[in-house]
Amino acid sequence: MRTAVVVLNYGDPDDTLECVASLERSEDLDFDLYVVDNGPDDEKHAALRDAIGERGTVLATGENLGYAGGNNVGVRKALETDVQYVWILNPDTRVGPRTLGTLIEHLQAYPDCGVVGSRILYGGKEPRIWFDGATIDRTTGATSHVNNGKAPAAVGGRKVVDVDYVTGAAPLIRRAALDHVGLMPEHYFLYFEETDWCVRLQDAGWRTMVNRTASMVHLKRSSGSLPQPYYIYYMTRNRYGFARDALGIDPDASVAHLQETFLKAWRKKVEDGAPAWLERFDELVTMAVEDARAGRFGRNDLVTHFPRAEESLAGR
Repeated sequence: MRTAVVVLNYGDPDDTLECVASLERSEDLDFDLYVVDNGPDDEKHAALRDAIGERGTVLATGENLGYAGGNNVGVRKALETDVQYVWILNPDTRVGPRTLGTLIEHLQAYPDCGVVGSRILYGGKEPRIWFDGATIDRTTGATSHVNNGKAPAAVGGRKVVDVDYVTGAAPLIRRAALDHVGLMPEHYFLYFEETDWCVRLQDAGWRTMVNRTASMVHLKRSSGSLPQPYYIYYMTRNRYGFARDALGIDPDASVAHLQETFLKAWRKKVEDGAPAWLERFDELVTMAVEDARAGRFGRNDLVTHFPRAEESLAGR
């Protein structure tokens, strides 16, 4: 059964090209490659298209459509063919030679599994787990990665597990599940798309699983000691929408929980590392909640141009 691989590029293509190179070292090469350039058809897009060449199809979205919107351009194109599986890969992932083959074997062994993920490690000399499955607290809307930060050798237990959701960094999706439930929702723009989609998948009777015998690396280019404005805004706004729409719980209570956990921890880091940015941090949170309550989802260009915490350090 043939697989479509969708890699979403945004900006500099170096990570995307390295991701594709790791993919081409796979033992299972029976796949069609779709590289979606999440932006205009310009000189950078032409350079990416030339670099991919005949190895795959390169598509320009015309503008930044976000995670689900961009990936869905490639998924829709793939579903015009007879592929049975779709593998979405973040450009800063690096797959192993057996990753794809193991995940395909999993879906063949579990016909009621709609999506499967692998064990994903942080990049670095000392391997540490970034994703080994995930949980959703359906009373608060809180989400968490299983075994995050642990050494693989220190983690025992089952190798094949049911999980509450599979990270959007590298889900292998069964076509029948897409035909049944539809594509990932695009209104979030960034964060919670795959979480919402996995909940809907489970509600429709499909299993969401992780096979820890398959492994890969996520370089986590977007991580840092200080939060990016878009991270705080979309995580807050979308938590409200996820709680309300996917879980059917009180969204204000869910955001209040977020305030006492996720946001409180990040605010402390800002207070310690860039105190001049605290007012901006609070402004982002307020804007996120107000937008969510007003039903304003999708891309927010105000956040795109919002001053970053690092910029406040330049005035010290």
